[in-house]
Amino acid sequence: MSAGYILDHTAIRSLALGRPYMVARVFHSAEIAQPLYIPAVCFTRGLADSILGEVYERLQDALSAPSFVFRPLDEAACWAVAQIAHERATDIAAGHAAHLALSTGLPVLTLQPGAYKQIDARIDTEEIA
Repeated sequence: MSAGYILDHTAIRSLALGRPYMVARVFHSAEIAQPLYIPAVCFTRGLADSILGEVYERLQDALSAPSFVFRPLDEAACWAVAQIAHERATDIAAGHAAHLALSTGLPVLTLQPGAYKQIDARIDTEEIA
């Protein structure tokens, strides 16, 4: 069993859209007290990629689960994330999820596992079904 997961922007969008895998993951994580880490940049990008008006109530219900841990960017992390994004030619959201994955050793839930392997081969991923 994993000590938790990191949700990237694609996982947030999947949750906002009510996709069964992500809904089940949240319920299961809440049942077993497994944390789901949400990098702040991934959260905002995932919401921006969704049609907020259509998913607001469903997302609000899902995010009320006690398993979510929001991870903001402090100044040092901001510079590290920017460096990852620049050096690996990726966006800031993926850079933030990668930074958190590298610092915690937790896997990233994503629709794009290959993108994280290109950032750093040490990043574990779990593809959203």
